[in-house]
Amino acid sequence: MIKKYREKSNRMLIHEAGLRRLLPSHPQYPLIEQEYGKMKYGYKGEETLDYYLTFLPHENYHILHGLRIKDPKGRYFQMDTLLITSTHCLIIDSKYVSGKLEFDEVGSQLIRHKADGEMERMADPLSQVARHRYQLSLWLEHHGFPSLPIASLVALTHSKSHLVKTSPSLMKKVTFLNNLPNRVNEINTVHKTEVLNKKDLNKLTKTLIKKHTPDSFNFLQNYNIKQEELIKGVICMTCGCNLVKKKRKYWTCKRCNSQSLSEHLYAIDDYKLLISTTIQNKELRDFLLISSASEAYNILVSLSLPSIGDKKGRIYSLEHFRISFSP
Repeated sequence: MIKKYREKSNRMLIHEAGLRRLLPSHPQYPLIEQEYGKMKYGYKGEETLDYYLTFLPHENYHILHGLRIKDPKGRYFQMDTLLITSTHCLIIDSKYVSGKLEFDEVGSQLIRHKADGEMERMADPLSQVARHRYQLSLWLEHHGFPSLPIASLVALTHSKSHLVKTSPSLMKKVTFLNNLPNRVNEINTVHKTEVLNKKDLNKLTKTLIKKHTPDSFNFLQNYNIKQEELIKGVICMTCGCNLVKKKRKYWTCKRCNSQSLSEHLYAIDDYKLLISTTIQNKELRDFLLISSASEAYNILVSLSLPSIGDKKGRIYSLEHFRISFSP
């Protein structure tokens, strides 16, 4: 059963917000678009992986997607998918790469052979999952859990990926999606000794979820962008323009005439992702391009945000404010 559902990473949401809030003519826009494209394709591969996991007997697994935790030495690591059973754990790393692929186990790299004869060298996912196995074993020991066997698989999730120079040993570590359920069942047959009872299994799962820490990314600092370069105002989520104004109780787009009661919430989320996890009345008015302090106050109060201070100096926390975005 799925205990932690897959969702877009914080870094991916930040890049989406950045693309909404920057003009396409901005010098950094192409780089941001390129980085976002990598995340988007990686996420697509992970979602494709999820479909094949539905063929597993879910009552026997606790499935955690996108788990990011810190090992005892303070090093964060994120696993695309972690399967936990009473007998073992299985880390699955999704790789959404097309073309002819070669795993160079000696040089610890993944090589994509291009049609023009050139070779593109990429980070080795086998080395990565091996490192994650080690870090997870340290985490289990540090938190007082039994030494649970940890297996790993690299799943090739692109329909147009093709392996060259394979070997029996390599194919025990790498699999195509259509063979994923079979490989998982093969790993199950190796690990038959129960290490965790039902109570400990539930405790381990709950502890892992509790220790999950979303990734952080300072958009303005990393791309050397000034706050004043961001597009202000409420952006229409239908047509993408920022010509949205409040008319009575509805936010109305002047371009496409779409109306919404909650379009401003996306703008507040953009502020949180790109600028700060705290906001004041004046900052909200400046970002949403509204003039009324009382209107801004009503918006902030309606969100039931934690706050400190009073009157004009009141600071509201956006740390736990979140909108559910569709994938």
